[in-house]
Amino acid sequence: MRGIMNRRNFIGLSAAAVSLGTVRAADEEKPLLHFGLLTDVQYADTDPEGERHFRESLPKLKDAVAWLAKRELPFTLHLGDLIDRDFASFDAVLPLLTGLGHPVRHLLGNHDYTVSDAEKAGVLAKMGLSRDYYSFTHSGVKFVMLDTNEVSTYKHPAGTPGDQAGEALLAKLVAEKAPSAKPWNGGISPEQLAWLDKELADADAAKQPVIVCGHHPLLPEDTHVVWNREEILTVLDKHPCVRAFFNGHNHAGAEVVR
Repeated sequence: MRGIMNRRNFIGLSAAAVSLGTVRAADEEKPLLHFGLLTDVQYADTDPEGERHFRESLPKLKDAVAWLAKRELPFTLHLGDLIDRDFASFDAVLPLLTGLGHPVRHLLGNHDYTVSDAEKAGVLAKMGLSRDYYSFTHSGVKFVMLDTNEVSTYKHPAGTPGDQAGEALLAKLVAEKAPSAKPWNGGISPEQLAWLDKELADADAAKQPVIVCGHHPLLPEDTHVVWNREEILTVLDKHPCVRAFFNGHNHAGAEVVR
């Protein structure tokens, strides 16, 4: 079963508030946890390109922040592509998020690395992150935040081992005619995959529900998915603790129920 919300509609709404699970009390359903979600703001101080109106992202983000702030949420997830290009764009966007009045849990997208090679190493710190992938727990729910840019052709400076690994994997996927063989996608390393498996095994043992997040989608298979999505899905399918996977990146939008 799949429902569709495209990027234009989502940006028009500017934000989402998500509730996880319900309990019945006094004949009313109450959420176990609710939180905000933002993704693919893609701001840049540049003229429109086709349907992309980069400067309009700022007023829309302001509206989103104001809407979420009224809901007294504990936190907001941001699933990548805060900017479209240029390191200076972060300085225009990040201050707007303080209006939420609560923490933002970031992960990064491919456009967040559309900066000069010399600036790529500073993106993580600019977003207030100490790690590319991590987990946190709130109200008994574990959130696992993946770095689906780890193996890619854009995250690492040209000619570095990380860049060469991304170029090699992309070439392999192109030769295999994989739908995901696009330079705007990426994948995760065996080390990160092993870390994900352990995080989920720990949650299984604790009987703790988990939401996994990444910038790139896993489903449906198209030209926007993670390069090694099958490996990730195999790990997710092993663990009954997994309740959902949230992502950005695919502006057409999709919902898949498995």
